[in-house]
Amino acid sequence: MSNGPTKLLLVADALGCGGSERQLVDMANFWAAKGVRVTLATWSGPSPPDFYAHDPGITRVHIGPEGASLRSHVSRVRAMRLLFRGLQPDAVLSFLPRSNVPTLLAGIGLDVRIVVSERAHPQQDTSLALPWRILRRLTYARADLVVSQTQVTAAWIRDHWGHAPCVIPNALRVLPAPYGSRENLIVGVGRLVRQKGFDLLLDAFARVAPGFPEWRVAILGVGPEHDRLVSQRDALGLTDRVEFPGRVRDVERWMSCAGLVVQPSRFEGFPNAVLEAMGMGAPVISADCPAGPADIIEDGTNGCLVPVEDPLALARTMERLLADPSLRQRLGHAAISVRDRFRQESVMAQWHSALVPA
Repeated sequence: MSNGPTKLLLVADALGCGGSERQLVDMANFWAAKGVRVTLATWSGPSPPDFYAHDPGITRVHIGPEGASLRSHVSRVRAMRLLFRGLQPDAVLSFLPRSNVPTLLAGIGLDVRIVVSERAHPQQDTSLALPWRILRRLTYARADLVVSQTQVTAAWIRDHWGHAPCVIPNALRVLPAPYGSRENLIVGVGRLVRQKGFDLLLDAFARVAPGFPEWRVAILGVGPEHDRLVSQRDALGLTDRVEFPGRVRDVERWMSCAGLVVQPSRFEGFPNAVLEAMGMGAPVISADCPAGPADIIEDGTNGCLVPVEDPLALARTMERLLADPSLRQRLGHAAISVRDRFRQESVMAQWHSALVPA
């Protein structure tokens, strides 16, 4: 990469099957293909294995030891400091608070540029424990740059933490052309956690299912809410209409076959599932949650937005689209323009400027 970094260190808590992990691995692969020496480091150990494949030229590092004790955390921060000194990277990029905080602590006193990225709206994400929230606010002042995915999140960070974030949306990786015919299939994608709102999708589908007996639902992903969602499905009498395939690696095939993709999240950062579904030409309904969906979808033009936590409004919009194949086709045709709007080359140019400013 001319006039750019030659060595980059990318850091995350782990490299599971989440959207943030997908983005980080895609970014690592992009830079590696450009000749940048990339190291991918995680605070977790080698188990479970990485979900997404990375370029064989990328150096993979696990920071140890594992554990939640104060001694373990201190040992990992020390190990990261040694990694900084050994690699002497042009820049360090860390994703998510549980990675950002110790990465910034590891860089104290060292001459290394550290950029951290918030991947969800901090006000909405209550999954982070209070000590981590306090440490995040204290340590982010040490970052050379804080990056958010949307203007809404950036404004909140600026107003509440006093930082001036740079806004960089998710990049849409290179996708295959849509293939096959669309089925009477509604797809939801994401971790099975309350944030993603799949309980709302089940409620909404139960309302419309009697009128559309040929349609079924597949919710792709794993997570702690699996058993509760299965129980809800069965209690709603949808056992034969809703499936949970678990983790899938061929999400593009599901998006290409889907007659409709629904993302009913209570909050988001910048939803990969919405972006990739639209990139595969699928009609999409998303909750208009803070933040992200409204940055991608223009309601009624290339997709549909519905109020957050409103299964009745979601059901009405689903019913309208299920009853109108031409509307679904029009929305899907318009949606595919996200391939140009969020093209990987363009978004990665923004990351280039953030990591190695002129």
